[in-house]
Amino acid sequence: MNNIASQKPLSALVVDNDKLSARVLSSILSQKNYEITFAYGGLEALRILADTTFDLVFLDLIMPRISGDRICRYITQSPRHAHSKVFIVSGAALEGHQKIAELKPFACIAKAPYDIMHKNILNALEELDKEPHENMLLFAEGVHARSVVQELLFSQRHFESILSSMTEAVFELDSCGIITYVNESARLLLGRQEWELIGRDFCSEFSEDSAAGINKALGLIMQTAHSRAAELCVSLQERELFLSFRNVIRDDEIIGATVVVNDITEKKLLDQERCLRERLTGVIEMASAAAHELNQPLTVISGHAQLLLRECAGNEALERRVRIIYDQIERLGRLTRQFSGIATYKTKDFGDNLKIIDIEQSSSPGGR
Repeated sequence: MNNIASQKPLSALVVDNDKLSARVLSSILSQKNYEITFAYGGLEALRILADTTFDLVFLDLIMPRISGDRICRYITQSPRHAHSKVFIVSGAALEGHQKIAELKPFACIAKAPYDIMHKNILNALEELDKEPHENMLLFAEGVHARSVVQELLFSQRHFESILSSMTEAVFELDSCGIITYVNESARLLLGRQEWELIGRDFCSEFSEDSAAGINKALGLIMQTAHSRAAELCVSLQERELFLSFRNVIRDDEIIGATVVVNDITEKKLLDQERCLRERLTGVIEMASAAAHELNQPLTVISGHAQLLLRECAGNEALERRVRIIYDQIERLGRLTRQFSGIATYKTKDFGDNLKIIDIEQSSSPGGR
């Protein structure tokens, strides 16, 4: 950091939805002559970080819509921001420092009265000129843990654990359809890292036709609080997805939406197989009934053909013709017996991606 400082002032991004807290932090950082940029909330921070990199980023942890932990992961996981040093500045720093350490920020600083926080921030900045640290640095001198904050953090972690363990993909969107949260299943569904998804337009992950349907569904639930839910089926990478939309309302204002996505590809294939089996079962039953009705007239015709064979003995031409008739009647008889013996079905290819019942395999003992 010394080399950078000798060339130009360090750039710093201050992210806090509380403008007063942001200004207080800025007044401390200004003593170091940093070039300071403000972002009043996680969404604004994402928009700024999409175009600009910073030497230092100071993040409040608890913010509406996109919290500081998501912004921290976005920065630490994105190669573009690899050189940025993240400082978590939070009122829950002391109570949640173990969980915060998993985000791998450079340091965690507890919010406190001005004099205490001023000292802790300056102490944290002094570490920039020292040897790199493998673990997060904690600066909470003069601050004491509060049980109520610990309980709130426990409830938050419990809620996040439930979302992370869900097999359904869960997306949270702002009022413009921008992704503000994804659970693990959502990340796996789209095959991307969290930092690659946060801040992106949800519709951009889908085809043009699917995106049109999604925009329509979002528009429906965003228009009025009375239209709270919508459902839609779309295709994505040869998979069939079922999307359930619900708007998010705070203080009687629609601030976004949640989208729960179920992969119904396998279910649809099973439904298609079930429908095929039902159709084929109907065909089998009809074939068995037809075989039963045909059996009696075929028996009569076969008997008369045998009589004709006896009467035309010595007339080779006539006997040959009657023999052909008798053989074909016997063949029909075998087919009707096979139809009557079908209890299940096996198929075979008939060309042009068409499958038909394999009568011989379906009526044989091995095909049952």
